[in-house]
Amino acid sequence: MKISRRKFLLTTGAGVVTAPGIAGLIMGERGVEANSIRNTSLWSTQVPSLPQLPRFEGERKVDLVIVGGGYTGLACAYYAKKFRPDWSVVMLESHTIGSGASSRNSGAVSAKYQGLADTEMPQRGFDRLSQFIETEDIDCDFHPTTLLELLTSKDAAQSVNSDPVRHQKWISADALKESIGTDFYAGAIEKNDNYTVHPAKLVVGHAQAALDVGAELFEHSPALDIMPGKPVEISTPGGKIRADHVCIATNAYTPRLGMFKSSMYPLHQYSLATRKLTHQEIATFGLDKWNLRFEEHTLPVTFSMTPSGHFFIRIVLGYAGLDSSTWPDLAAARRLAARLFERRYPGISDIGLEHGWSGVTGHTLLGKPIAGPIGDGNIHVSVAYNGSGIMPSHNNGYLTACQITGHSDRDTKFLTGTSGQILVPSGYYRNLLLKPGLSLLSPT
Repeated sequence: MKISRRKFLLTTGAGVVTAPGIAGLIMGERGVEANSIRNTSLWSTQVPSLPQLPRFEGERKVDLVIVGGGYTGLACAYYAKKFRPDWSVVMLESHTIGSGASSRNSGAVSAKYQGLADTEMPQRGFDRLSQFIETEDIDCDFHPTTLLELLTSKDAAQSVNSDPVRHQKWISADALKESIGTDFYAGAIEKNDNYTVHPAKLVVGHAQAALDVGAELFEHSPALDIMPGKPVEISTPGGKIRADHVCIATNAYTPRLGMFKSSMYPLHQYSLATRKLTHQEIATFGLDKWNLRFEEHTLPVTFSMTPSGHFFIRIVLGYAGLDSSTWPDLAAARRLAARLFERRYPGISDIGLEHGWSGVTGHTLLGKPIAGPIGDGNIHVSVAYNGSGIMPSHNNGYLTACQITGHSDRDTKFLTGTSGQILVPSGYYRNLLLKPGLSLLSPT
């Protein structure tokens, strides 16, 4: 049965605004935050600038439009153009390329999809990202690393220590204190199946690869309204574009676009980094050991040592209300991150925490991404990576390009749209439940 334009997605459980189009009344406070300010991350200060990218203007008809200029959107543009060189492929980014979570994350990479039990598919996705980096000769500090999973509870430490897992090494509280100068933890597990990457360098590599194969990238060109149909019609501040196929790759910003407002929600993070440390300081404070450290909480805490010599903490702040991508009090977020940092590493607290930046990621209640065709089948979506998105976002960009262009791959079966999701109350009730609920789960 064909779904009418005005009733598009009503049967998908996506909770979208349907009058008019997907995005609806975009100028209201619940619409796309096209003019929001995204503060610069430490990562973004360390990369060369891309060629100046234009703003979309005028009216055009194309084969594929991708909404969102992060890892997913850029990968989809790259692979779609590789599979179909004859296609016109256009990407629309509301701000600047990679200015969302793609350039603001912790740089941790693993062969894992949140919410997916299958182990072989994530490994294939990881191998694909590795091959992409090698093929495109992207200098992004992509290296294997040892992850230290830190335990703050004595009960958790005793439980883990009594049942060691193969390929994992137990580190006692005393050994941690001697090695990294903190008595905050009850113990830790050493894991050797992780990688790190420079997030912003990887963004630049994605963007350059997409440009090299002939994709057109536009910045400061938000999709204000998406009207389903054949073709799909997309309105931007500078004009309109019609496309036979559309990929929605807006992750945490998707609910403000009007899509999946009852299936996913944005969570905010804040990162705070030291000044550049000397080699002696890094050795003195044990920062040359376990350059990726993770506290497993409902709202996790991550520490990492960057290749440039900065040590940083990344914390989860919570939900901002109205599905906003802007955190209301960054000064308070900075103070909270500093307090958590100092409690765990009192010896480093005097070094100076200089660089701070915020970010937002897309989540679902079961931790499962939302990915696949929706509605009439010519709109595809890949969002909600639940905080572990570097590899899945690239791989889903590839799989989405496969599905759109008809390129065969066995893993497209995992793009199941909105199936298997639990609805989350939206609007007022979401504010009422998520904001205080998440604040109670803070590791403070």
